[in-house]
Formats: sequence, structure tokens, C-alpha cells
Amino acid sequence: MNYSEAIRYLYSLGNEIETAKLGLKNISAFLEFLGNPHRRFNSILIAGTNGKGSVAAFCESVMRAGGYRTGLYTSPHLQGIEERVRVNGRMISRKDFSRLASQVRDAAHHLLRPDQCVLNPGLDRHPTFFEMVTAIAFLYFAEQGINIGILEVGMGGRFDATNVVDPLVAVITNVDFDHQKYLGYRLEEIAWEKAGIIKSRAGIQKNSETSRDSQDAIPLSVVYAGENPEVDAVVTAQCNMTGARLQRLRESLDFSSAVNSHGRYRVSLNRHDSPALVAALPLPGSHQVTNAMTAVCTLDLLGQCGFPVSDDQLRRGIEETRWPGRLEIFEGPPRLILDGAHNAAGARVVREYLIENLNPESTVMIFGSMRDKDYKVMGELLFPLARHVVLTGIDNQRAANPAEIAAALPEFQSSFIAVSNSEMALQLARQMTSKDETIVVVGSLFLVGEIRRQVMGNRG
Repeated sequence: MNYSEAIRYLYSLGNEIETAKLGLKNISAFLEFLGNPHRRFNSILIAGTNGKGSVAAFCESVMRAGGYRTGLYTSPHLQGIEERVRVNGRMISRKDFSRLASQVRDAAHHLLRPDQCVLNPGLDRHPTFFEMVTAIAFLYFAEQGINIGILEVGMGGRFDATNVVDPLVAVITNVDFDHQKYLGYRLEEIAWEKAGIIKSRAGIQKNSETSRDSQDAIPLSVVYAGENPEVDAVVTAQCNMTGARLQRLRESLDFSSAVNSHGRYRVSLNRHDSPALVAALPLPGSHQVTNAMTAVCTLDLLGQCGFPVSDDQLRRGIEETRWPGRLEIFEGPPRLILDGAHNAAGARVVREYLIENLNPESTVMIFGSMRDKDYKVMGELLFPLARHVVLTGIDNQRAANPAEIAAALPEFQSSFIAVSNSEMALQLARQMTSKDETIVVVGSLFLVGEIRRQVMGNRG
């Protein structure tokens, strides 16, 4: 398959969320047929409702600054599917993506042949979109000989396809309400699913340059960055059951921070038995202080497993982190701020940033959401912080119709303008703002990707 054929094939498997089949039996059997590529590199596995992508980006940047060959697997993507799979900060090429997509397609077709089902009883259905892309990522990382893979859980944790790995460190950033249809409607249920990445370790791989035989006995290290007591109880119980070592973020680091321009923070992290780390965070928003702290705690534990970094590499990696689409600022004019806040917890983070840094009277908001998200709560949090809200459709079959969003939030009817697509939304928002004002794009990573594609295209 060429690249276009590979993309068509993968998307023919159905929507990533709506066709999700949570469970490890199929992906385990599939990867075994492919040679178990996930067993050929060490890894960090990161779950959570929000912040896991930023924590992954911080960790990858620091490990790369430390001289390690890194793999980064994240989801969803903003503009192109290759963004999900990176080695040493570089996206997988379209040529390699297409080659590996052909390989996993052929493997799936082979295993599903009637004469093969008896020989390979573990594969009882075609792998899902996410399982196929995960297999592509693991094959590529194994081919590229990475030292460490930083892996972001797609949804939940316990039965997410990424949870086939045997990580050195497992991270749970926080737990809030999202994907309730799949993960449960009570916070404890969602926490239980995310805590499923905490498990007894099978032992790290011997072919890593930094692995040592003595590390086989090292239990899993767990970082929990949240503060909810109910969630903490679930995480603690899972650690006790599996013998994992729990490190609560607030017990491992003290910090002081000072706001810099545009809501960016300079932090001083006081670590036990280590010099204080002073770094300027490149990602805006006070929530990035917690994300950076989580990454530092994770990397300290990783260092105990044979992957040390120096203080200078730690600082440099933090300061060089890039993570597009998360309070990403294009100065304009007018200024444009993009954030893929796609649930209530994310909306609260954006709300805090907007209150601290923008005047509602000089802000126009572009908002679009998936229909399975709580856009009513998101709107109640965000819409008071703009003088006009442009509701837009998104080119995704899960997207909510702008009329549906408007109907759910009649109290903001006077500020709404509805359009059918993001190109019209951006054009209209620019017409409505002066050079000193700000356009905020929020509500879905898919919307951010569409707007970002337009902005980057205009910039050559």
C-alpha cells in the first residue's frame, strides 16, 4: 500500500472511539504473531484523564536530551497520523508508515483465514484501528532500536492496547470524568480502569544497552499525580495488590513558581537528595507546572532503573519540550490560541488560563465538540469568557452539530454564531476581531487540528 491506501484502509476499520474493543487478548495474539516487538524495548506507560500527552512530551524531550534513543507514541493526532509515532523527536516517514501498515494488514488477513484460526485461536476478530496503529508503532520502535519508549494510553488503561507492555514506570496523571460509556459512570470505576496499568512486572528486556540482569527483580514504580482521595485509595490498593512502589507526586517534590509572560511559568523544584531544578516551562498554563513535576518524578524513578539523566539534561529537556495544540499561541494579528480541551477537566484548565490572561470583551471563541463529550458543561465554563462564540462543525463522524450545542446552552444564545465548518469559523472570527484582540479555539483536538492546518498552511 502507498500512504493514501494505508490511510484509507485504517480508517475503513471504523471510528477510533466508536469501534473500540477494549481487551488485551486480541492485541496480545496479534503482536505475538508479529514477533512481540513490544518486548524489545523498555517503556514508560502514562494514563490519566488529562495531561498525559504533555507529561509524555516532557519525558521524551528529557530522555532525548540525555542521549537516549527515544520512541514516543501518543494519540490522537492533530494533522497527520504519523504524528503519533516518533523516534528521537522525528515523525515516522510516510514510506515507513505505509510499509508497516501493509505488514500489519497482511498479518491480520492471514490470521483471520479459516485455516489459520485453529492454529492461532487468540485472534477472534479483526484488530481495531487503534490496535493496528499501536502494532505499527511497536514494530517501528523495535526496528529503530530505541532505548526507551514513552507510551500514552489511548483510553482507560486496563484493557487499552498499550497495556501489553511491561513498563519500568507507570504514571497516572489524574482521574476525571471522560469516556464514561466505556470506563464507568463513577469516579472509582474510572480510576479502577486507569489503575489497570499497575501490574506485577515480568522483568525488563536484556537487549537494551542500559539494561542490567539485576533489574529483573525491580518492581514497577508508579507515579500518581492526582489529589482525589477516592482515586488515591484505588491506586494504593492496586499497588498493594501487585507489589508496585507508589510515589505520590506531592510527597516527592516541593515547588515554588512565578508567572512569566503569557501565562508561562518558571519553576523551582526541590527534589529529595538532589539539587533544586530551576526551569522555564515552554508550555503555557499553571497546569503545566504539575505536568512538569510529574515528568521530573517519573524521570527520577527511571534513573533508578538504569536510565539516568544529569540535572543539566533534565533542565534542558524540560525547556525544549514542544507539544502543539495545547494552549499553543500564534501571535497574529489577531492572536490565536489553540487548545484541545475536550472534556470538563480540560475546559477548567483553559478557563483558568483565560481568566488570568485575557479580557472577555476582546476575545472571540471558536468551539466545536464531539457529540459524546459533555459540551454543555464545557460551554458553561468557557462561553462567559468571550464576547462571541462561533459554533462550528468538525470533519469527523463523531462531531456534534452546532445546532445541538446551541440547543443545550440556550442561555448563551445571544453570543452564538453557527457555521458548518472550521474554515468558515476561522474566517468569520478573524473578521470579528481587531489586531489587538484574541481568537480562542477550543473544544476538540480534531477542531484544533483543522484550524492549525489552515494557520500553518497560510504561514507557508
